[in-house]
Amino acid sequence: MKNIIFNLFGGLIILILPSCGLYQLKTAERAELGPEADLVTIKREGTIKKDTGIIPEHDLKKYAFELGFNPDNELSDEERSQILSRYKVRALERTLDSDKERQHYSKVLPYLLSDQEKVDYLSYPTIEGRQAWVIRNKIWSRAKSDKDFLDVVDSQDLTLGMNQELVRKSWGEPESVEHSGNPIYKNEKWRYVRDVPSPNGYKRERRYVFFEGGRVVGWETE
Repeated sequence: MKNIIFNLFGGLIILILPSCGLYQLKTAERAELGPEADLVTIKREGTIKKDTGIIPEHDLKKYAFELGFNPDNELSDEERSQILSRYKVRALERTLDSDKERQHYSKVLPYLLSDQEKVDYLSYPTIEGRQAWVIRNKIWSRAKSDKDFLDVVDSQDLTLGMNQELVRKSWGEPESVEHSGNPIYKNEKWRYVRDVPSPNGYKRERRYVFFEGGRVVGWETE
C-alpha cells in the first residue's frame, strides 16, 4: 500500500512506495519549482533520499505515452524532462482543493503554453499569487477570438488552439472521449472513426484529437 503526504503550504510531495519496478526522479519543493527545476534523473532502482521522490513505472509509462513517447525505448534527457514536468503538473493539480481554485485554473489553462508554465502557475499557494503571475506574464493577452478559426471550420479542418465547440462544428461529435486528470480541466483525447475514399474503395480511418485546457494541441490519424 502506498502512502501519499501532501504539504499544501510547503508544497513538498513525498511518495513512499515499494522499490521494485520504480523510476527514481528528483523533485523540488513547491516554492522552488521553476525553469531551473527541469534537471531530472529518471532511472531504474536507486535509494530513496530525503530530497528525492519516486514515480511508479506505470505512471512514467502513462505520462510518456500521453506525451507521445515510447517508454520501452531509451528516453532522451529532453523526453525525461518533459515527463517530469507532466508528473509535476498532475501532482500540483491534485493540490487544488477548492472549486474556486479549480475554476480559476480551468480559465487560465487554455492560454498556458507548456507544462512548465502550468508548474509555475500552480506553484503559488494562493489564488492571489497565481493571478498576479498571470497578469505579470500577460497571459490574458494570448486570447484569440474564435472568429479567427471560422475559415478552418468551414473547410472541415483543424488547427492548433481551436476550442472543443469549434472542433464539433468541423468534425462532428466524437465516437469516444478520454479524460486525463480532473475533467474540469478538459485535458482530453477525442476519437473519430470515418470511412474515407481510397484507390480500392473506402477504408476505415481513426482520428484522434488531443486537447489541453479545452484547446487543440495536436491530432493524429491511424
